[in-house]
Amino acid sequence: MTEPERAEQLVLAYLARVGDAAYGRLPHRQRTRFVGDLRGRINAACAAADARSPERVRRILREFGDPEDVVRRACQRSAGAGGDEVDGAAPGGPADGGDAAESAPKEGGWAGSERPMPAHRVHRDPPPWRGGPDRSWLRGASSGRSGAGAGVSRDGGPGPIEAVRRFPAEALTIGIYLLSGLIGGIAVLWLLGAVLAVLSRVWSRADRWVAVVVPIAATVAGMALWRGEAPYVDQFIMASLADTGAIGLRVAAVACGVYLAVRLTRLTRLAGV
Repeated sequence: MTEPERAEQLVLAYLARVGDAAYGRLPHRQRTRFVGDLRGRINAACAAADARSPERVRRILREFGDPEDVVRRACQRSAGAGGDEVDGAAPGGPADGGDAAESAPKEGGWAGSERPMPAHRVHRDPPPWRGGPDRSWLRGASSGRSGAGAGVSRDGGPGPIEAVRRFPAEALTIGIYLLSGLIGGIAVLWLLGAVLAVLSRVWSRADRWVAVVVPIAATVAGMALWRGEAPYVDQFIMASLADTGAIGLRVAAVACGVYLAVRLTRLTRLAGV
């Protein structure tokens, strides 16, 4: 993976955390406009500083502030303005004092990348519940094969191949979780997926906790439900682990794989905000 692609991943992961923090605190339209404007300001700040490496992009993101603080300040400004407008810039951030119209990503590229943003990522169609096209993950896969390409859907929405292309390590993590849950003989392989999830800079802290804690808790719960008998503690542990504990681990691994797949899909869709 090249440095511009890694820098792009950092921006997308930051925007995903901002979107999570804004969920339930801002209406859908304001949240969408807020994340889009913030991305434009980040891209403008990176372009102004000629930030193309992950280290320099990470430094600019720190200047914008923690996602929770960014959303809290935006909500405070929205309340002070009567709830009509939400500004995407963080006070004290590198985009302060700029014109939102000038920093919006109309013709710019991703932070750290020289590639221009596709037009469909700036001018989006209305969502399905308002008469727009269906941009679901599975529909993106089927329409991408018969439409403009396998990576995106026919109407421009990201498909599963697009998610794999942007986040290959995270897609591998999902595959490991699903395989370890579906194939009983390699259930212990989930440990490799847990290591990859912890080392990833894309997953949020909550995602990492889910990926590590849920399988362990499910395994312990499964072992506690074992109804067999063993004369010694170590024999009890091994027998219950191989029986009901393994079942709990496999169920939790599949559940975590599905959860991470949904999170990765949402992260990929942020590229279309």
